[in-house]
Amino acid sequence: MLRKYSVLQLFILGLSLSLAGHTEQLLFTAKAYAYPDTICQGQHSQLLVIIQGGPGSYTYLWSPAATLSNPAISNPVATPLVNTMYHVVVQDQWLNSSTDSIMVYVQTNPLPPSQIYGPANVCADTICDYYINPVEGATSYSWTVPSGAIIKSGQNTPAIHLEWGSVSGTVSVIITNNCGAGVPGVLAVNVTPVPSVPQEIDGPSHICPYDTGYYFTDPVPYAVNYNWIIPGDAVILSGEGTTSVRIKWGMRDGNIGVGAENSCGAGPSITKTVVLDSLPASADAIDGPDTVCIGKGGYNYFITPLKFATTYGWTLPQGAFIVSGELTNSITVDFGMNATSGPITVFGINDCGNGLESSEQIVTRTCSGLDAFNTGSEITIAPNPVSEKILIHSKGHENHYEVIIVNQLGEIVYHTLLAVPGQGHFFEIDARRFPHGMIYLKMFNEDVSFTAKLMVL
Repeated sequence: MLRKYSVLQLFILGLSLSLAGHTEQLLFTAKAYAYPDTICQGQHSQLLVIIQGGPGSYTYLWSPAATLSNPAISNPVATPLVNTMYHVVVQDQWLNSSTDSIMVYVQTNPLPPSQIYGPANVCADTICDYYINPVEGATSYSWTVPSGAIIKSGQNTPAIHLEWGSVSGTVSVIITNNCGAGVPGVLAVNVTPVPSVPQEIDGPSHICPYDTGYYFTDPVPYAVNYNWIIPGDAVILSGEGTTSVRIKWGMRDGNIGVGAENSCGAGPSITKTVVLDSLPASADAIDGPDTVCIGKGGYNYFITPLKFATTYGWTLPQGAFIVSGELTNSITVDFGMNATSGPITVFGINDCGNGLESSEQIVTRTCSGLDAFNTGSEITIAPNPVSEKILIHSKGHENHYEVIIVNQLGEIVYHTLLAVPGQGHFFEIDARRFPHGMIYLKMFNEDVSFTAKLMVL
């Protein structure tokens, strides 16, 4: 059993032994300490050895010496880079020794998390969870999210509850311990918003029943599909799900619409009103004479203007031709020398087609003298047949005529205005300009109309 001595007792005892000429070896113990025993990398710890029992002077030897300020003193400064066990050997003047050891723990800044768990592709305005594995010794977890995103809960913990906005970016976390902050862990996240409303639908605003129209809109960001809405009896022939469609219309007009969608949902739609145009209304009864003279002209025929009609189509009996008003609802007709009885028909026309026609049966007859509009003028046309010049002689006092020559197809081949300075005027027309065959020459003014049938040789 070891005996305990105070310093004074050891001094007295050593002096007595020395005086007595005797040497007695006294035992002692060494106890090692570190203040603090846990440090951050780059910091230092104060080592100290305390002797318990035994008098005299001592020598010290600490190891490993590489990270010590002085391994031969009782209180060296240790600066280890990793956890290190330090050993000390204490020896007195009689070569008695005692050893002890002390561990110095070295902490480093936290390592970045090996992985942030959570979705890397999200929809705008959704709520998601993100987390990392807890780190031993961590004192805090600092999370950073993109602009517009909100951490609903979990800041300073290993897991957060995050509400996304519409901006893509990174979710990052920095772990902190007693030694400081580590390198952030980062997860890139792509945010996909619901598509916005299309800007406009291009295509015809007016269309005919059963016609096909082409409609399109500009691409919308983030859209992967386009939903088209059409009236009930219309049919999409092609392009469903794309930015452009071909629509075959039925008998109903209405609105068409389109909206864009993706995996995050469907955006609002835009509409376009389409009016279904109608065919022209059915033609009413034709007003005009039903009995006419062969070789005479200036007969007027007309109908009441038709709803939805933009032009009018007329058909005439053989040998009759329109002098004026073609494509309108009122025409003036001349009947040539070969005109036959038959119907006059009329119908309305627009871009959608022809309306139902109306007709009037015309009876042609041979009449003597001038027509009903004659005022008594005497006009002679010679020779007949003609090969070179047509001579027109007026014995009346009319001062002007309109002269029209029509071929057998009803085509106008000559047209002029003739001024008659007085009685007995002659006017010549070069017949060589006309093809051989029958022609019809008509002279008329406000008061008189005359048609002659000539043979060109």
